Amino acid sequence: MIQSNRFRTKGPDRNFINVCLCLSVAAFLVSAGWTPALAVTTSHWVHANAADFNAGTLDNVVVTNQGNVKLSREITVIQEQDPNITTVNALAQTPDGVIYAGTGPKGILLAVKDSKVTTVATIDNTVNILSLLVNSKGELLLGTGGEKGKVFRIAKPGDKPKEIFAAENVQYVWALQETPDGNLYAATGPNGQVFEIKPDGSHSELYKCSEDNITSMISDGKDLLYLGTDPNGLVIRLNRKTKDAFYAYNAGETEITALALDGSGNLYAATGEVSDHQAAQPAEQQEKPAGRPESSGASNPIPANPVPAPPQPTPVPNPNPGEPQPIPKGHSMRMPPTDWPKLMGMLTDGADDPGGGGGDQPGGGGGNSPGDQPGPGQNPAAPQPASNRAAAMPSAAATTPEPAPPAPEPEGNAIYKIDASGFVTEVFREDVVIYSMILQGNSLIVGTGDDGNIYQVDPEAQETAVLAKVDAKQVVCLLPVKDGSIYMGIANTGGISAMTGGYASEGTYLSPVLDATQVSRFGKIQLHGLLPKGTKLQLATRSGNVKDADSPGWSPWSDDVDAEELLPIRSPAARFLQYRLMFSTTDISQTAMVDHVDVAYQIPNMAPVVKSIRIGTTGADSGQSDTGQGESSPSDTTPAVSASGGGSGHAGDTGTKTPGGTGIQTITWDASDPNNDSLTYTLYFRRDPQGPWILLKDRLTQPTFDWDTRTVADGNYLVKVVASDALANPPGEGKTTSRVSDYFVVDNTAPTIGDVDYKSAGDAVTISLRAQDRTSTIANVEYTVDSGDQWQSVLPVDGIFDSPDELVRFSIKGLTPGEHQVTIRATDTHGNQALQSLVIKTEPATAGGQ
Repeated sequence: MIQSNRFRTKGPDRNFINVCLCLSVAAFLVSAGWTPALAVTTSHWVHANAADFNAGTLDNVVVTNQGNVKLSREITVIQEQDPNITTVNALAQTPDGVIYAGTGPKGILLAVKDSKVTTVATIDNTVNILSLLVNSKGELLLGTGGEKGKVFRIAKPGDKPKEIFAAENVQYVWALQETPDGNLYAATGPNGQVFEIKPDGSHSELYKCSEDNITSMISDGKDLLYLGTDPNGLVIRLNRKTKDAFYAYNAGETEITALALDGSGNLYAATGEVSDHQAAQPAEQQEKPAGRPESSGASNPIPANPVPAPPQPTPVPNPNPGEPQPIPKGHSMRMPPTDWPKLMGMLTDGADDPGGGGGDQPGGGGGNSPGDQPGPGQNPAAPQPASNRAAAMPSAAATTPEPAPPAPEPEGNAIYKIDASGFVTEVFREDVVIYSMILQGNSLIVGTGDDGNIYQVDPEAQETAVLAKVDAKQVVCLLPVKDGSIYMGIANTGGISAMTGGYASEGTYLSPVLDATQVSRFGKIQLHGLLPKGTKLQLATRSGNVKDADSPGWSPWSDDVDAEELLPIRSPAARFLQYRLMFSTTDISQTAMVDHVDVAYQIPNMAPVVKSIRIGTTGADSGQSDTGQGESSPSDTTPAVSASGGGSGHAGDTGTKTPGGTGIQTITWDASDPNNDSLTYTLYFRRDPQGPWILLKDRLTQPTFDWDTRTVADGNYLVKVVASDALANPPGEGKTTSRVSDYFVVDNTAPTIGDVDYKSAGDAVTISLRAQDRTSTIANVEYTVDSGDQWQSVLPVDGIFDSPDELVRFSIKGLTPGEHQVTIRATDTHGNQALQSLVIKTEPATAGGQ
């Protein structure tokens, strides 16, 4: 169980609150005639990271990768679902402020003006408009994909699209770029070509690579074009004047979906591989590095509650001048009166200002111009090996060497930063598909699927924040527009939405249904987070005894209560609980934030559970070690003994125990407590089925005990273990559970060897004997000659050791003439051994004898 106390240090100029909703224990629901014995141990549901919170339902709220829940950016839906449009592939804004959207699969070009959407043109009923560009003349250029990829131009509003480019074997125009000299460049597929289109309309192939598609392209404003490819995830630096191409980087993912270039010459490459993992199941939270990069400036820790102390001299002002008012202490361990005043301190948090730049703000201007910095990859490190995945589209003959297969890559997709010297670092990785990326100020805005999250990535601070989430799940393209908002083209619904520079006015976080496994009463809730001035946070709960929270059997939501230090859970006792956080703000530059929720609950005391009990010999008795797992193999009670004839080996090879074993039987059991109470154990034994239980050992705290069975007579025994949680509960309210073992044999007496006789004939001797055991069966008989260390196993007359009384007869040949001592060893199934020696005399073999 995660501990509930987790204090975080935020960045500079942030004022913190510790919204500790320390609740006195709510009155337990008592059904008619039922008064449960309450457990002492308190259990906790803790939500403390992104994976925990993402299990809930989010409405106008987001969960950051650092596990913070807060309002999302305000999103306005511009274009609802259109039956003729399934995806908005590209967006562009002309100088007159009109926003154009290229869609598929019917080649419809849309225009957005004053939030009204109109159809400008339909290129073809079977094509996708894949790329849009507004050139230096203010003309709109369109790149299409279908049976034949083309480029069209709309010179001014009202004109029909005019075809300006088409080439043989080109099906897709993925990206368009214009350079200062007026040349237009088209990145195409499925043959990995870049075409140069002159202002006079003439065109030629500038570059062809071995990749199927050049899916993204960006210019440095001079002579360099940077290309992203599919299916081997290459980043290529192409000099459009000399036509020299160089692989700046080879990502482990299959496709480079977007490129961005900042004013310092750093190139950012985003990948968009759709893996089987992502297609088959929801994304799982990957492990994140602990902590965060150090930020400049001082930070304010969450104020701790003061410890009561004797009267002191006049204290210094609290808070100090200019500091926010902390949340006042409440009446500890009491149910707060319903007429308590609202005591939540309103704290400002200027660092979260959406228009102030830095952090996770969407506000600010567009990306900086590249300037005169050297381009990424001009002195690059050696590129990584490329993946050799199968192409999604037909490939042409390679004109450059095929990259080598890569080492296994982590799951998800990444954004790679390639600096001006060619050094590559990974600045973002999530288990998402990256469809779009733009540079805004010093941050990257990233559109993803299949979760529909829009991320803000600060490469320098190494921080990632979720700005918003769209229900359509795939953000295919992004466009920063003149009013400071960001337009988004959406797949699946074919919609257009605008993300503003401020937070949504209100939003709701609904937790997953929390299961206590039994009807329980609910204790304290502990929240940690931020509550800047102008924001509001409210809490409500509901409970029920069926898993479906929308079932009529659930209680209604409790009243939404303003966040204060002390708040009770008003929901009745039940098995399931759900909480709701209501966020609102009157200042679109501020949002409340919650990063830690701890809900305490207590279920009625339940009896312990003893799942199994095992008995086995250990140590010198069996040559085995105790595994301590509460489970045993048959060899735990019956040592392995070799009884096959004809072989020989050392005594230790048979697995039998040596004479004078310890007689220790190890008793192990598997016990648990539904309340996680600590348990104590008592052991009993009995020999007769109807005999009394005799105390063996009490006050045990570990589920194992070594019983020296030499203190009892041989025979069949039962052992009973009784588990109790009495010490973990109030006197008289503890519960016990017992379990009885299967019968097991205590046998510490060695077999007997009798009726020993022998007959010699020349250099051979035949020995007969009877081996008997009172309690168990004979497992093995073996012999050695003249105190040798090689023991030879023999079989009984009937060929199998299967009874407590065995007649054994065997011959020894090739003995030298004279006297010899033969030692016989008999072992029973419990490893007890008996030895018997006899002296025999052999004569020289007669002529013709054996």
